[in-house]
Amino acid sequence: MREQNMWNRTLMDLVFPRRCPICDAVMAYGEQGICNRHKTLPYVTGPVCMKCGKELSEAEQEYCEDCRRHTRSFERAYPVFRYEEPVASSVLAIKYHNKREYVDYYGNLLAERLRKAGVADRIQIILPVPIHKRRRKKRGYNQAELLAEVVGRQLHLPVDKTHLLRVSETAPQKELSPLERANNIKQALEVKMLPAEWKTVLLIDDIYTTGATVQACTEALQEAGAEQIYVGVICVGEGR
Repeated sequence: MREQNMWNRTLMDLVFPRRCPICDAVMAYGEQGICNRHKTLPYVTGPVCMKCGKELSEAEQEYCEDCRRHTRSFERAYPVFRYEEPVASSVLAIKYHNKREYVDYYGNLLAERLRKAGVADRIQIILPVPIHKRRRKKRGYNQAELLAEVVGRQLHLPVDKTHLLRVSETAPQKELSPLERANNIKQALEVKMLPAEWKTVLLIDDIYTTGATVQACTEALQEAGAEQIYVGVICVGEGR
């Protein structure tokens, strides 16, 4: 059976060659994860903000400027990469260019990040940041859902897509100021009361920039019964 599976995998690689999730180059036989072109990637390293996980310029700081200025109701966010090239283009390709096959690579890294941080054992449920049904229909998927499913499989945790919903379409967050982002997302969310056993939640998204989306989702989930909310993301913006 094992030999048959290996043969099937080899045949699939010949017909549908695997591509590097960073640069989309065809992977050489035997290459795993990403291709050998990428010797260094913009992994998040310390010191980092104790709330959002952004890298800090000074080791003496505990929080970035954004987290000092704005309310952060979640426990802590755990990013894998800084939002820089070449990862930034790869993550945007998932969202806007149907590169769903890249999600496994990032989901596996995020699951390992959460596992090493000691967070995985505290979680009862994983929820992805939602998108509106019209945007989902146009795109064909919600990239945060796909990411949550990979993380859930790796951590052996259930994923729920029914309790946190986006019920109205909003302007793209990147086009708005921080205050506009916060108001934008708050008005667009609907949340159902969570089961009593879902006290500790893992919220999953692809990119964390200002934190407005994550904070709005956190507040909604707390109103629905969640007590602790952790956040897992692929990329995080620059800290100050």
